[in-house]
Amino acid sequence: MFLSLLQVNVSGDPDRHPPGRQWLGDIYRVHQRLWMAFPDEARRAEDPFFLATWKGPAIAEPKPTRQGAGFLFRIERHGTPTILVQSVQRPEWEYAFQNAPYLLAAKPSMREFEPAPRRDQTYRFRLLANVVRRRSILDPSGKMRKKPHLPRKKRAEMLVRPGPVPDTLPPDPAERDRLLRARWDPWREWLKSMGASRGFRPLEDEPVPLFMEALRTAVRKPDNQDPTKISVKCFNAGLFDGVLVCTDPDRLRDAVIEGLGNAKAFGFGLLSLLPLQ
Repeated sequence: MFLSLLQVNVSGDPDRHPPGRQWLGDIYRVHQRLWMAFPDEARRAEDPFFLATWKGPAIAEPKPTRQGAGFLFRIERHGTPTILVQSVQRPEWEYAFQNAPYLLAAKPSMREFEPAPRRDQTYRFRLLANVVRRRSILDPSGKMRKKPHLPRKKRAEMLVRPGPVPDTLPPDPAERDRLLRARWDPWREWLKSMGASRGFRPLEDEPVPLFMEALRTAVRKPDNQDPTKISVKCFNAGLFDGVLVCTDPDRLRDAVIEGLGNAKAFGFGLLSLLPLQ
């Protein structure tokens, strides 16, 4: 597998909307540009200098699994904005940005790696996820939509939100800390549930506290029914940064390759791991 780091060029007058900053503000376009780094052989042969309009998908239908092809990415906005891209195929960044080199501040860096988590090993992790649960929708008859004579079972997303900040906080520091920590309990349970099925267990306070941050993320993209219109979808984004322990190496490896949760095309789901001594 390949791990790439792209440093986005956001220099210039902020009032004039530098191209790199404007690009980061449209995640749909970010995903589209990253996708251009994985052209199929026909595209590469017919348009070696990327002069024609991009017409996806780059990967033929039906799309293979992420273990066979595909990529995950996460935008790191703290400090100098960067984009971390994890892919099965070797990306062709020079091809993807040859008609828009001004978007990057430096040549992309890239290295190969092979995810091989070990049981009981602890890892520092970072994850930007769309924090939702899914439940089956009932048929109007009251039955679950899973029997052959009923319509296909549908799944509805339920947002998992942290609790509200109390209007007033107690003067006692310990009690105040307990209340503020408790508001994140829904996210703690979501992460534990995700880990139980994907081969890891998050650690709460040791060796470092679990950091969680709520982010509002909206994606603008052409409407599926009418490409001339723009649809806006908001995501319940959550950034998790802490330590986990591997409980099932095979499942955790799959989680690294496939990502966690949904909305992966919009920068969610990339699970980054760093072994701790």
